[in-house]
Amino acid sequence: MSITLVGYILKAAVRDRIILSFLFVLILGMVVSVFLGSAAITEKDQFTLVFLGSSLRLGGMMGLVLFVIFFVRRSFETKDVEFLLSRPISRACYILSHCAAFSLLAVMVAVPVSGIVAGVGIGHLSPAYGLWALSLLTEYVVMVNVALFFSMVLSSAPASAMITLAFYVLSRMIGQIMGIVEATPHNSPFAWLGGPMEVVSMIIPRIDVMAQSTWLVYGDQVDVAGLGLFIVVQGGIFTAFVVSGALFDLVRRQF
Repeated sequence: MSITLVGYILKAAVRDRIILSFLFVLILGMVVSVFLGSAAITEKDQFTLVFLGSSLRLGGMMGLVLFVIFFVRRSFETKDVEFLLSRPISRACYILSHCAAFSLLAVMVAVPVSGIVAGVGIGHLSPAYGLWALSLLTEYVVMVNVALFFSMVLSSAPASAMITLAFYVLSRMIGQIMGIVEATPHNSPFAWLGGPMEVVSMIIPRIDVMAQSTWLVYGDQVDVAGLGLFIVVQGGIFTAFVVSGALFDLVRRQF
């Protein structure tokens, strides 16, 4: 891994004003959450906390994904990839440096989101808040590396963005989909979809169990240690899988 290349990518994030834009999203999310919370009849503070956590979670994810995709595709279009690979940097080092830089950027976004949620929710946070923050960080790290993979494989930035967001939606819905599969009668004409969906559920990460808004307020009965270990291990394995896929694509690519 190249520290210089990692620093170059982080400087590009600052140059593209991704941090400044995210600060605007944070402020907007806080204002809208407080406004909507004041309109609630009961549990105003809890409603504000849940809406703030959900909105910042989604806003942070979309900002990270879009930055990663457009940064990678711009690197190919401006021939930065070819220039860097002509230096004493291996292709494995190139991918691992990007993985490290994007993961650090995910941390830089997840930490202020978790901090703001903690600050707004003082006195109302449940014991599972730490699990929420940890799973939020894991989700961001997984998504930036998924975005890295699709932006390396696909030559179109809009196509990469759509596929990545479709992957996110599928990961958020996989629990409900598997519930529908289990409830579908065996004589149903759609019963054959159960097998493929079970295979899909074993491959993609369970983002539907990450950063659940209920953990912020009603997390007293959550197995924090067990669920936290499952989320981190699954996220780490899947991240290694997509980074390996991105590396495989770059190694076989001819410039």
